[in-house]
Amino acid sequence: MENTLQLAARYYRSVPTDRAGYEDVVLSLPVEKTALVGIHCWNIGCPDGPATDANYCVGMGWPQATAEAARIMAEVIRPAMDLARSIGMTVCHVETDWMDRKYPHIESRRSDAAATVHPVRQELFDRAHGTDYMARSPLAEMRRAEIVSPVGDEPLVFYSDTLDDYLRERGIETLIYMGFATDMCLLGAEGAARPMLARGYRCVVIRDGTVGVESPDTFPQRLATNYGLHIFEWTLGHGCTFAQFKQAIEQVQDDQST
Repeated sequence: MENTLQLAARYYRSVPTDRAGYEDVVLSLPVEKTALVGIHCWNIGCPDGPATDANYCVGMGWPQATAEAARIMAEVIRPAMDLARSIGMTVCHVETDWMDRKYPHIESRRSDAAATVHPVRQELFDRAHGTDYMARSPLAEMRRAEIVSPVGDEPLVFYSDTLDDYLRERGIETLIYMGFATDMCLLGAEGAARPMLARGYRCVVIRDGTVGVESPDTFPQRLATNYGLHIFEWTLGHGCTFAQFKQAIEQVQDDQST
C-alpha cells in the first residue's frame, strides 16, 4: 500500500482581492514522491562554526537572527529530517558554492576570476557587509552546520539543475523546504522554491523552520520572515507548521506499523 502524507497546510488566496486571505487545505503527498529540503543551513555562530564578528554583517546578519537560526536548526530542522528519515522520505541538502573549498568532491562552477566592481557598488558592499567581507569575514570559514549535515548517501548540491536531476531520477514531485533566509535564499537561490517551481515541483515551506535576515529593528516583529512567508504562500506554494508536518509523519508511522 502506498504511504501518503496527509499534510495540513495553507496558501494565501489573492482573489477576489476584496476578500483575500488564507485558505486551509490538506495535501495528499506520496512519501516516495516527496522530499524534505534543507537550504543554506550555515554554521556561523554555531558550536562547530566560525564565531560571529561584529565588524561584518554576513550570514544571517545580526546576532538575533543568527541565534534564532541556530535554535531552529536544533529544534525544528534536525527533528524534521529525522522524522522524514524514519519513514523513508528523501532528504536533500542545498548549499551555496561560496563554500566549495570545504566540499571539493561536490561539483562547483564558481569562478575565482576577480571581477571588476564599480567603485560605487563596492562602496555599498563595504557599507552593507564590511570591508573585504568575502575573504575576511566568517563567510570565508563557513560550512553547513554539523547538526543538519547529510546522513549516509543524502545529497548535498549547489545548483538547481543538479538537484533536479537527482529528484527526477527518483520520481520526486513535491519539495518541503526549511532553511535560510526566508526573505532571500529560500525564495530564489539555486535549489530554492522559485527555480524548482519553474521546473515543475510543488513547493511547501515549514513556516517555523525558517527565519529571515532580521535587523535589530525588524526582529521583534519578524518583518523579513513574515514578508518572505507571505510571498511563498501567495506565489510559490503552500505552508505548514512543524507540528503539522510531525503529525502527518506520525500517521504514516502508525500506518506502517499495522
